[in-house]
Amino acid sequence: MDGIGQEGFMVKAKFSTNYKAIQSRLRRLPRIVDETLDTFAKRDCTRVIAEYQKGIKRDLFPTERLNDKTIEIKAGKGYPQPSTPLYGKGEDEKNSLYNALAIRKIKRGYRLYVRWAKHHESDLSLRDLLRIHQRGALIMVTDKMRGFLHWIGIHLSKDTFIIRIPPRPVLDMAIIKVLEMRKGEDPAKAIKQAMSEYIKTGRDNLFKKYREFNEREAGLYE
Repeated sequence: MDGIGQEGFMVKAKFSTNYKAIQSRLRRLPRIVDETLDTFAKRDCTRVIAEYQKGIKRDLFPTERLNDKTIEIKAGKGYPQPSTPLYGKGEDEKNSLYNALAIRKIKRGYRLYVRWAKHHESDLSLRDLLRIHQRGALIMVTDKMRGFLHWIGIHLSKDTFIIRIPPRPVLDMAIIKVLEMRKGEDPAKAIKQAMSEYIKTGRDNLFKKYREFNEREAGLYE
């Protein structure tokens, strides 16, 4: 037998003469590979959340700045960083954009998602609000909206009928940052090496090493 294909990986290995031992290893291999790939997925999801939150809090993303009036209103509300786009009440508010991201375990791996919880100062969910900020929006000004904005201190001129929310794609930028971090890493190569060792020797040391490393790094962000 020249090799085995698993998720696109080809591994050449010299098998033991113990046919039953080889069969047993091959039966266990898909489960071991899946468990290890799950930890890579979890690590990358937690990395995205960490880069997203760090980028917002430290104002690292090259996004359009807030206007002076918005900064003044946020300062008046006691926001900790009124001039920082999207930070709002920040990490201390569970339903802020800062805390909008989460991960969940799925059948094969982990998935990063934006929470559906309602934003603490809006009728919109965190998911819908982040989508607006990601892509930007043009909003028609109704009389009710004009009155509300006037009440909170934003006085629109009578000629203003459209409000522009500029795009601030912070989630995209966080994902790009994590992809850049992965340039020096090759999960496919790592799994291939671990598979080769396991098939040849029956030892799953490399699989354990990768799982422990990824779980440890993921734990730093939780």
